[in-house]
Amino acid sequence: MACLGGFVSLPLRIPTTSPALASTPFHCRKNTVTLRFRIINSNSNGDPQDQITQSSKQQKSQSGSSWSAKNSEGKDYLYRLGQEAENMNVSVGARKGIIDDLFVGKFLGKDADIVFAYRQKVTRSFEHLQGDYYIAPAFLDKIVVHIVKNYIAHLLDVRVPLILGIWGGKGQGKSFQTELVFRAMGIEPVIMSAGELESERAGEPGKLIRERYRTASLVIKNQGKMSCLMINDIDAGVGRFGNTQMTVNNQIVIGTLMNLADDPTRVSVGQDWTESDITNRVPIIVTGNDFSTLYAPLIRDGRMDKFYWQPTREDLINIVDQMYKKDGISRENILRIVDAFPNQALDFYGALRSRTYDRFVLKWVEEIGGAEKLGEKLLRRKKGAPLPTFIAPKQNIEDLMDAGYSLVEEQEMVMRMRLSEEYMKK
Repeated sequence: MACLGGFVSLPLRIPTTSPALASTPFHCRKNTVTLRFRIINSNSNGDPQDQITQSSKQQKSQSGSSWSAKNSEGKDYLYRLGQEAENMNVSVGARKGIIDDLFVGKFLGKDADIVFAYRQKVTRSFEHLQGDYYIAPAFLDKIVVHIVKNYIAHLLDVRVPLILGIWGGKGQGKSFQTELVFRAMGIEPVIMSAGELESERAGEPGKLIRERYRTASLVIKNQGKMSCLMINDIDAGVGRFGNTQMTVNNQIVIGTLMNLADDPTRVSVGQDWTESDITNRVPIIVTGNDFSTLYAPLIRDGRMDKFYWQPTREDLINIVDQMYKKDGISRENILRIVDAFPNQALDFYGALRSRTYDRFVLKWVEEIGGAEKLGEKLLRRKKGAPLPTFIAPKQNIEDLMDAGYSLVEEQEMVMRMRLSEEYMKK
């Protein structure tokens, strides 16, 4: 029957082999036809009795599933799992709604999150630190005591500061010595830099600190390894220098660290609180050059244990001696170098070795065709074609002394010229 402008409903009964009858209202509006089926049963008196349709039964069975069941707020299981679960594994719920290989892609593996491996490996290992290095005894003792006290804080009848602040002059090896201690103790830390303490979105750095803290806690809990959270150059990220502007993120980062120091076992990253959500206490180590630029309540006693690092002459000689041992430089020549350049940071003596390579690098450039051929030789050479062999220079005391005088001359020129004062006169 054609239906143009009006709305017509016609009952259509379909006989079946069972006592049930099919009652089908027929609706039509313009050129659209809609069929609706309703199954009814007749009792012994012939009166129809409505029964639950097949589609209703299917909906009921689906709503009864633990995966699709909604709570009072209309949130399903996967949503609540991501919000409340203690497991922070990003693969949980990563493929929600994606069950077809057409969307997942076999070339990416079975996880929809292609950076899964990177996100899971935010801890730092120290396989690159090959060879023997000297660790200053005072430095080692301070870090060992801080970490051990935090791991047995529940056994001690004292308040243990959660944060250890290592500060001192530039280039004195604070971060490197700390990594050497981590390698010696078998610690797998989570390391952050000052560049991660600011973001274009308010609250992101504070949340990142809490996430990294919980990640270190999971390393302790799930892998059975010692871990800690380390923030390098914290004063560069949240310190106040002259007329620098204090941002919301600076305040949130400072507040987050203060909160962690006060309550290190209850750390939220936005999920609903549960009684079982207890985080392992994770020691925090921060480095910087000038802690007087930090917010005073953050560095107060009880929250932060402070350690000023200035290597002694003996420490300096031992570190430099170990640095040049593979080059065959005798200890007497190491003493000569240290005495010739007093009051220099530890990284100065590492820069000496790098400066001695300059002349040999220029010689190597000439051998491969000069500066004009660098792009072709370094980047556009045939696949598998080796670079010309570079022969490293053999270190000697004369070259190291010449490199030292050159570096000192550049340092003095920077301090003497002070071009910024000329630029900013007016």
